[in-house]
Amino acid sequence: MDVGTAIAVLLAALAAVVVAGLRRVPEGRAYTLHRGGRFVRSLAPGLHFTIPVLDQIAHEVDLVGHQVAVPTTASARAEVYFQILEPQRTGAALDDVDALVEKLTSDRLRALAPTGAENEPGKLAQQLMQDLNARLAELGLRVIRCRLAG
Repeated sequence: MDVGTAIAVLLAALAAVVVAGLRRVPEGRAYTLHRGGRFVRSLAPGLHFTIPVLDQIAHEVDLVGHQVAVPTTASARAEVYFQILEPQRTGAALDDVDALVEKLTSDRLRALAPTGAENEPGKLAQQLMQDLNARLAELGLRVIRCRLAG
């Protein structure tokens, strides 16, 4: 094999590795990237380079249209609608973001209930939404609507 052929084979192999490492994330979605079973980073919409074979897409997550229902009593529940604004800030929590919001909603409902607002569902829902947004902003999440159903 002459030098020209060896260089051509090497360049073809390098190009194949680069193409295999490219990941396109569609608009309105985010991917979580894991290496060795551990979270490495989240990929926002766009084109990204990953390390072939080592990096694996663990979860594909919609950025909008999330809803969680949290039971407040045996016959009532709170419904929280939220979206992911900055998946990079959400980080490893992106793997199970619905469970995170559900737990925080449940905790906040227990804390807000003693204020006496439980008799006014609209007021409690508004307080809940404000409280959740204050706590979730650092994770790049935004609650767009809370509804108490009973």
